[in-house]
Amino acid sequence: MTSPVAGPVALLVVPPGTHRPEPLAAALRHWHPELRILPVWAGDPHLRPVLTDGYTWWHSDGEATAERQLELVGRAPGDALWLRVAAAASSALAAGAARVLVLVVGRVAVIGRLDALSADTATATLVPRAFGAVTRDGLHPDETELLDRGSWVTDVMCLGGAARPMLEWLRDELRAGPVDGCLPRLIERVALGFGLDVCRDPAVGVGTFRWHTDAPALAHLPDFDAEQPWVLDPGCGGRARVDVVGHPDRTAAITAAIAQVSGRDRRLVVPGGMAIDDVIRDVVSSADGDVPAPWSEPAAFRAWIASRYWSALHASRRDLAAAFPEPLGGDTGRFRDWCRRSFVDGHTSAVLGVSEQPDQRWSKPRPLDPTGVNLVGYLTRELSLGDVARRLRTGLVAAGVEVASLPYQRTASPQIVGEDRTADPIAHQSTLAVVNADQFPALAMDHPELLAAGTHVVGYWFWELEHIPRQMRAAAAMVDEIWVGSQFVADAFAAAVDTPVRRVPIPVPRPVPSLRDRASFPELAPAGDRFVFAVVFDHFSVTERKNPVGAIEAFRRAFAPGEGPVLIVKSMNASSRWPQHQHVAAAAEGRDDIVLWDEHLDRADHMAFIACADALVSLHRSEGLGLHLAEAMWLGTPVIATRYSGNLDFMDDECSMLVDATLVPVVRGEGVYPPEARWADPDLDQAAAAMRALAGDPSLVSALAAAGLARMEVQPSLADTGRVVAGLLGIEVAS
Repeated sequence: MTSPVAGPVALLVVPPGTHRPEPLAAALRHWHPELRILPVWAGDPHLRPVLTDGYTWWHSDGEATAERQLELVGRAPGDALWLRVAAAASSALAAGAARVLVLVVGRVAVIGRLDALSADTATATLVPRAFGAVTRDGLHPDETELLDRGSWVTDVMCLGGAARPMLEWLRDELRAGPVDGCLPRLIERVALGFGLDVCRDPAVGVGTFRWHTDAPALAHLPDFDAEQPWVLDPGCGGRARVDVVGHPDRTAAITAAIAQVSGRDRRLVVPGGMAIDDVIRDVVSSADGDVPAPWSEPAAFRAWIASRYWSALHASRRDLAAAFPEPLGGDTGRFRDWCRRSFVDGHTSAVLGVSEQPDQRWSKPRPLDPTGVNLVGYLTRELSLGDVARRLRTGLVAAGVEVASLPYQRTASPQIVGEDRTADPIAHQSTLAVVNADQFPALAMDHPELLAAGTHVVGYWFWELEHIPRQMRAAAAMVDEIWVGSQFVADAFAAAVDTPVRRVPIPVPRPVPSLRDRASFPELAPAGDRFVFAVVFDHFSVTERKNPVGAIEAFRRAFAPGEGPVLIVKSMNASSRWPQHQHVAAAAEGRDDIVLWDEHLDRADHMAFIACADALVSLHRSEGLGLHLAEAMWLGTPVIATRYSGNLDFMDDECSMLVDATLVPVVRGEGVYPPEARWADPDLDQAAAAMRALAGDPSLVSALAAAGLARMEVQPSLADTGRVVAGLLGIEVAS
């Protein structure tokens, strides 16, 4: 800063990404017109955007315009940002600023006067992240997250005239590197060593840790997503400490803050797709000699980091040290196997290659038998794909086909109690692998012997969209055939790959409900004899795809409050998908006749609940098959469902009430479904009309229930399916 400054200054620090400083500047200008506002760009100078509204970027005399990314690689992102803050704030104070208010754009919003924060201070005023201890109450963020993030909000600080020595010390420590330069720890040391003031006004710093006022002045929202305003942190790992739903004052504050916290951070990525992580930062910061510039010399940098990365990763993690105590000795093979799988699982970049082949896991005697099947799948795990594999095994055995069972274990789903995990030898020429396409590369790396010459490999795959992502298309080259359970999935794969695709449906067996009735379910008992619509879904199955919010909106359109019918929204795993659950809660807010119920029921009780409902509603955006819809039809519960995707294999207008839909781009796909894909947007007015029709016509309910049951009863048996599978594989069985 070259010109003198009089009065207070606000530095609006903009991190790399899509954040814009103008909305925050406008809010400050409204509440504090006395401030001189200076935006500060803290990213790559080559990517600095053009400002509007008459603002200009702060810059220092002789500021380098050459590549600065390498400096950023050598330290954590927050540390690099505060190097920029310290330089800009020191410059402003040296030019005569009375005080300097530092605000990081995209992470804070000003919605009131900040007198309690911006009062005269000798050195600096900090904002506490929480008031007092964070109790062990199961809410998030918790005390561990407070320790990780630090006691002080690092996105807000007010600096006084005596702050320049503190800023110099902070710059020196940050330049020392990430080991000593962890920003939260440094701010803790600054607070102790320089005697800083603390802003204890509850209106300043409301956010995920605390919200103790109806009239906030400054909100700290570093993780906020403007597209999901019903929650403060969409990445919350559990039930939130501070909710928005049910708090009108918080909703109003968020509405006022949205424009200021819109935008997203952008991670540093080396050309070729390798993201800069903490291990790379540590390797670069501790390197002796010159390091290739990652953006000017990307190939040289990738080669340089690849030779150092895995040993640094091993040294940084206690779990790896315990699992592989001799990574360069006796544990070399196993550690390289783990490294190879780590980028398949998405933990590291595929650019970091590992040359060694993993150890073989399954024995493979010779010669292979042409009269049986190797069945690969999650045979010992509690998940739907495991159930599909077990049903296929039952059908094959019933058809007289010899089966070699090969349980695959790469899944977080729980082990079935009492199931033997021992794998049979790979004994047959034909292999049927019930492992989805997105996980097939992991299967190939875990068990290369399975795909070696001499076996005919069939992948039995499920998918929920008509768009097949690139990595799944690549997996098609690993199999000789693709089998799927519905025509929808068959059409999707057939349009995307050259590998032969067959529709080989598996019958849905008749479910066996428990003897529980309505009165035995506390959430259902108050409904009495009222008409009950049910929605059932698992948050782990991508909440937006299941679309419970659409079903809630259709119910609200169909019935006035207290008109009679009840909607029970039965979910699982809400505590692990709290932001998604809050979206559902926001949709149901204000309606006593919409009941949210999150609980894991055993299968028999879950089937009993569906049987107790008068109708099941699934306004899904897409289904690979729609197992729960088929089970409802078995149980005599009429179904209202979207006229789209796999459920159309067994549903039509004679046995169900289908709702028309248009195709729209995927939103909130949670990283599972790509945004370039499409899925269904069901007609909610049509769904509301279907709800009213069912609730008002008992004869229609009875007719649909009977037609649905009749449709399920004409399915083939598992033994019939086993014979079909054997025939497709060229295996002769007794008729």
